[in-house]
Amino acid sequence: MRTIYRSEPPWPHRILILGGGFAGVETARHLEKLTRRRDDIEIWLVSRENFSLFTPLLPEVCSGNLEARHCVTALRAQLRRPSSWALTADVESIDLDGKQVVVMGGDGESHRLNYDSLVIALGGETATFGIKGIHEWAVGMKTLADAFALRNRIIEMLERAELEADADERAAQLTFVVGGAGFSGVETAGEIEDFVRRVRRRFYPKIVHGELSFHIVELKERVLPEMPQDMGDYAATKLRRRGYEIHLGTPMKEVREDGVVIGDGTFIPSRTVIWTGGVQPSPVVRESGIETDHAGRALVKPTMQTSRDGVWAIGDCALIPKADEDGAFHAPTAQNAVREATRLAKNMVASIDGRPDRVLPFRYKVVGILASIGSHTGVGMVFGIKVRGWLAWFMWRGYYWSRVPGIGGKARVALDWFLNSLFGSDPVQLKVDYPDTGGMGPSGTRRPPPRSVDPRA
Repeated sequence: MRTIYRSEPPWPHRILILGGGFAGVETARHLEKLTRRRDDIEIWLVSRENFSLFTPLLPEVCSGNLEARHCVTALRAQLRRPSSWALTADVESIDLDGKQVVVMGGDGESHRLNYDSLVIALGGETATFGIKGIHEWAVGMKTLADAFALRNRIIEMLERAELEADADERAAQLTFVVGGAGFSGVETAGEIEDFVRRVRRRFYPKIVHGELSFHIVELKERVLPEMPQDMGDYAATKLRRRGYEIHLGTPMKEVREDGVVIGDGTFIPSRTVIWTGGVQPSPVVRESGIETDHAGRALVKPTMQTSRDGVWAIGDCALIPKADEDGAFHAPTAQNAVREATRLAKNMVASIDGRPDRVLPFRYKVVGILASIGSHTGVGMVFGIKVRGWLAWFMWRGYYWSRVPGIGGKARVALDWFLNSLFGSDPVQLKVDYPDTGGMGPSGTRRPPPRSVDPRA
């Protein structure tokens, strides 16, 4: 195991941020703004990937409305200060007493990173709630790899169905089941239905419209439980009109290779099960030694300080109480994470400078919530006003487009949407796995083994 030390004394105060999601990246960016003229603070950002993923647009990658590269932004392009560093590695453990974090780098070796202040923004991992077979047979919708896998699975099923002679097998191939009716589930359901209907008409003439079958399985008693009842009912009505059978108050019992068992034992034959049902904090948070709740989320003050000095937590992996409401907590949403990051950056700089009077609680009242349900339709509440239909969908796209990092990123996303509206999506199945060529890449050149590189040794 190698230790990556600071470059040379006198050592600046190192802020180590764990996690490359909305919370971690926005914290790093705001810290850069606050310390751009200072050389006594350096910022390190550790992320599993070398890019940040704009997760609200992930379902559109699956449907082909958006190119995959256009919903990601390189971390190194977002950190501009010479004293900032984006490190691609997996976080393995946190040593609070030694003020070190152990990470696994791309070289296959473990490294120790020293820190003076630590931000835990590790986000969440897919929660399966003990449902058998999800890891083996279901497709998630949390990462870019998930979106690629789901798109490939859908296209594969359409390709197979055109050649399948057995009626039962063909029906299973054309049945799509979404687990979860929250924001992610509804938006994914809307996009895949749109995509399947569009490509069927243009490219798969042997598949009849009535052969397609869509299901949503939700444990709670309504769709979009985060929204008012009538908004969820509206979304459910629209989805049913487009062919979805919605099973409310129904648990998903087991996912099998040939289908899914729901409720009291009802079996739905399907070759495509999408799981969007839940998120759990990274186990590294619980194992770090800071105080956590029963779910493993860091217990923090309204200022986002944890039970240990110099250690802060933010985003999905933290339970952040509302300063003005006893027993209430801020929801783990991207909208909140972005705002939390602004306050956290200010609090950290104030704490480093010895100004505890400037370390303030996070306060934010949600302006609105919006969800897309496909077919240019959405639902939402903005400033307390309920919106639905095309207007809500337009507002949803407009808001998230405005949050895409950089002018170039916004231009690419807008161009993708424009071209897709004119020409539609093609059913291109991208299989990017290396073939079994004895360690050779696609071009026949041997892939070099990983080597250890310490850029600051």
